[in-house]
Amino acid sequence: MLRSLKATLHQQQGAAMIFLLLIVVLGVVGLLVNSLNHVALKINRDQKTTEALSLAKMALIGDSVAQMPISSAGYLRLPDLGFTIGMTPSEGSAAPNFTGNSKDYSVIGKFPWRTLGFEPLHDGHGECLWYIVSGHFKNTPSTNILNWDTPGQINLVDVNGNIIANNLAALIVATGPVLDGQNRTQADSAYVQCGGNYDARNYLDPYVSSNEASEPGNYFTGSLNNRVTSSTLNSLMTMKGSAHNNDRFLLITPDDIFRIVIRRADFSAQITSLLKDVYFQSVIIAGKKGTSNVDCSLLDSVNRSFCKNWLEMLLLTQLPSPSPVSIDGALTGDCSRILIFGGMKNATQLRLSAANKASLANYLEGANLAAFATPVALARSFSGGSVFNAKYPSTDVISCLS
Repeated sequence: MLRSLKATLHQQQGAAMIFLLLIVVLGVVGLLVNSLNHVALKINRDQKTTEALSLAKMALIGDSVAQMPISSAGYLRLPDLGFTIGMTPSEGSAAPNFTGNSKDYSVIGKFPWRTLGFEPLHDGHGECLWYIVSGHFKNTPSTNILNWDTPGQINLVDVNGNIIANNLAALIVATGPVLDGQNRTQADSAYVQCGGNYDARNYLDPYVSSNEASEPGNYFTGSLNNRVTSSTLNSLMTMKGSAHNNDRFLLITPDDIFRIVIRRADFSAQITSLLKDVYFQSVIIAGKKGTSNVDCSLLDSVNRSFCKNWLEMLLLTQLPSPSPVSIDGALTGDCSRILIFGGMKNATQLRLSAANKASLANYLEGANLAAFATPVALARSFSGGSVFNAKYPSTDVISCLS
């Protein structure tokens, strides 16, 4: 009898242990499932954010590259600032020129999805994308000179202040969920698809002023809705990486834009037209590049606007005496002058400062560099192509002027 009771007790204890073990296993499985769900959700959100950012980048660059005529290619739209012409509340449209939008001042707003022919693009947390455009690249008011050497005015750093990229043309921003004191309540009934408001500080981080000492805000204080810079200096943007900053960026560089612009057929054709303009046969040669006296407004109407943006690439000199030069590997007839389009800079050339742009070595290479001088060349040994070729963008394009 006693033995039977002991056996029964052991069985009950064993069953209890199994039951407890089952509870522990189910708890672990539950935690694992929750963890996996959390990871899956994060992956899904990250993927959605990545796709939205990529689509926005393609749309902005495509629109910039497609602007007509070719002299307008490269400019980026203003962001969506919550209004259209006449200040009528509206969402999704690139802003018209507005009070406070000074030339070369960068601007923050939302991605102008309607203007670019898209539905609203949302990040993985459901927020519409934001967009920062460098003052040099915005289409209105436009900068004095825009070409492949024009630097953007946005620098991106990590949370430790290390530079990731500088002189960017634009940034597309996935702002993520609300942090700290941000307020994203709907500011107008017209904002029905993206909702919220247009104060950059309520979306780009950090919001709390005490955090800005260690993490500068990714917005422009001192302007309406924190949307316009206070100077033409480069602005500093900080990537996510702290409890006060979850902004995620996708970069647009000047190269991203102009590596495509130069593949337009009319880009090469416009360079050819510029190099053949009769104006260059008679203009007085002056300056280190020989083009200091060039007045683009006096050129043929087809070439004027393009000349304004691309004059920096031109070098003009007189030959010691009328002589042939080599173009496309063959000798020309006698040339009195040589006009050169210097091509895209190579890895050793720098064209940021005025001093850089005055140096012939930052535009010419080899025999052309050795021969070029003003007002009269040191030699006749010039060579290059007759047309610009996007496959070899650094090759000098030469025009023989009689």
